[in-house]
This record gives sequence, C-alpha cells and structure tokens, in this order.
Amino acid sequence: MYKILNSDLIKNYIDETPQIRSLLLDTNESTDTLDISEIGDGNLNFVYIVKSSKKSVILKQAVPYLRCVGEEHPLSRIRMTFEIEALKTEKNICPTLVPEIFYSSHEMSVVVMQNLDNHKILRGEMINRVLFPHLSEHISTFLADTLFFTSDFYLTSEQKKENVKKFTNIELCNITEDFIFTHPYEDNDTNEYNPKLDMLHVKKIREDKDVKAGILNMKYKFMTNAQALLHGDLHSGSVMLNKDETYVIDPEFAFYGPIGFDVGIYLANLIMSYFSLDKDETQYRVYVKSMIKDTWEMFASKFKANMLKHEKKKKSLQFDYPNGLNDLEYFADKFIADIFQDSIDFASCEMFRRTVGLAKVADIADIADLDKRAKIEAKVLDCASTLIKSNINSINKVLEIIEQTNAK
Repeated sequence: MYKILNSDLIKNYIDETPQIRSLLLDTNESTDTLDISEIGDGNLNFVYIVKSSKKSVILKQAVPYLRCVGEEHPLSRIRMTFEIEALKTEKNICPTLVPEIFYSSHEMSVVVMQNLDNHKILRGEMINRVLFPHLSEHISTFLADTLFFTSDFYLTSEQKKENVKKFTNIELCNITEDFIFTHPYEDNDTNEYNPKLDMLHVKKIREDKDVKAGILNMKYKFMTNAQALLHGDLHSGSVMLNKDETYVIDPEFAFYGPIGFDVGIYLANLIMSYFSLDKDETQYRVYVKSMIKDTWEMFASKFKANMLKHEKKKKSLQFDYPNGLNDLEYFADKFIADIFQDSIDFASCEMFRRTVGLAKVADIADIADLDKRAKIEAKVLDCASTLIKSNINSINKVLEIIEQTNAK
C-alpha cells in the first residue's frame, strides 16, 4: 500500500522490506542506527541518502504531485515506474555508465540505488571549470548504445512495438511539449525572464516565422517519431562523474522518441556553458568546444559502427544483394546526417526554453550581474535562432556559428 515517506517512515519501511534491510543492516541491528537525510533539489521527486555502517544508498520516491509546486499540481506516480524501467534497460546496455539498482517497488514508487558519493554533478563542476578527460568518450558511448540497442536497428519489430507501449510516458511528455516546445514562444505565465533582457529582442525572435516553423517541426518530430528509448532529460544536471567514471541519472522522462532529442539536449547544455565563460577563460573555452565536437563525432562513429555490425547479423534492412554493403554504409551516413540536423534543431529548442522559459541553467542564471547575464542570454537566443534556421551539415559549422555569435 502506497504511503509518502519521510525520514522516520523510511526506517519503518526498511524494517518491513528485507531486501533493503539486509543490504544496510546486520540481522539484529536497529534501523535507529541509520543516518537519513533529504538531498533532493529537483522539481519532481523526493531523494534521500540512507547511510549505515555497511553501506550508503540513495532512496528516491515519487509523490502524487509536482514536488516543486505542491499538492495543488497533481502528477501521477507512474513516472517512477518509467524511471525504474529505463534505469534497468540502460544499466543492461551500459553497465558502467548507469548506477546500480538495489531495490525497486512500483507500488511504493521507490527505487534504492547506488550512492555516487565519490562523484559530483557535471553542471556544478563545469561552473567550477573542472576538466574531465573521459567525459565525451563516456557520454558518446551512452548515447550511441542506449539509442541504438533500443531501436528497430537492433530489436525485433515485436520487441520494439512492445517497448513503445511500455514507455508511453504521457504526463512527462506533455510537460516537455509544453515547457520546451510551446510556452517559451508565447506570453505564458510560466515563463521567467531576466529583467535586464531586452524583451523587444525576445519578441523579434518569437515573431520570426522561420524560427517558429523550426520549433513546430521539432515538436511534431518529438510527438511522432518513436525511433529509440530516450533518457528524455539528458542535460548537464543529469550526469554525475569524477575524473575516471561517469554516470547518467534521472531518466524519469524516458519514452520512445527521436534519436536527436537526447543528443541535442546534451549539446545545448554544453553550448550554453560555453556562452557563460568570460573571454579570458581561454583554456576552458577550448575544452568546452572540444567537448561539443568530440561528443558528436564519437557518437556518430559509434552509432554507425553499431548499425553496420548488427545489420550484418540481423539483416532487417535486407542489404544482401549486389553492392548491398556499400548501399548500407551510404544509408548509414545519410541517417546519421539526419540525426545531426535533428540534434542541432533540438539543441536550439533547449537553448530558447532555458533562456525565456521556466527552467534555467545555473551556468548563466547564477551570474549576479544582470546586465552581463542579459548579454549572454541574448547571444544564446541569437545562436539558437541561427542554428534552427540554417541547414547545417557539420559540427565544425556549428562551432563557427557559436564563435561568431559570441564575438558580437
């Protein structure tokens, strides 16, 4: 029977759940010895660290409302079911890049998982200008493998269609459709602005018919193009890491959608980080640019390698005819080029909404000088506008547009 947990009730819940109790406590040890603290600062769920002399774990629970607003904004707990199932799927595909799950309960909307206490959130580390030598390698692997191995390129038709049904995440997809593809482009009460941002500048971009057509095109693709199982919210706050290890967390928005969405959201957060840097931060500017370039190029290479390797086994595209292998590679290149354009356009949507929509990125929003922040935000908007209106065929061209915009 479902009940909302707090620090005291968690102790009772652990006592009543042998799988968690044996993980944390010796046979006769009391739950009173547990150290429990709430750490969640997200919008949706409650998150606790539970420590014992044996182990430290994360306990996460979904409540039947939006955590950041309260009970006046109901939200189904089924989002935790999607997160649990997505974590299990991603863990199976990328075992070194996803936290270990020790226990889960759909009835209680609870997951107990590895506490990444030797890791930090990527966004905060980038704000602190920390360099990570393996990050692009790790994230590109996560993207290439989770998106390939949940797609029609690898799964049977029956498996894929069953997965689409399993991950029909209606409520959280509606949130994405509203807050990324709709509200930022209209006069909506949920939008929040830097008071120093020139609203005439925002209005000009909003009234640009090519920008709006681009946004609507990506919204339509998001709603209709069920290519692979997406993380659904892969920004720099969904990555925890240290110098050697990288973990992707919080896939509660998981659903079957366009491959370029996950790639684009991640790239957009790197691009916004770049714009937040001062001009004299030369080393870190070079590093962030290399992350943008390397993430895309490694992803594209790994995804193509997966396509060629597994199509030879599966033959779902029936390439076994004269010149079939060459035609398959030609198709793979064209397919990945389409993913690239989608990724850049989805990145633009993310950049728009993180500037004038409800949710912000701390890289920019935490800049105390509002005039300085407004100049950066204007560049983000201009860059997003240029990207979504352009037919771009290379990551180098994207970097060129970023640099030209930043020089203004």
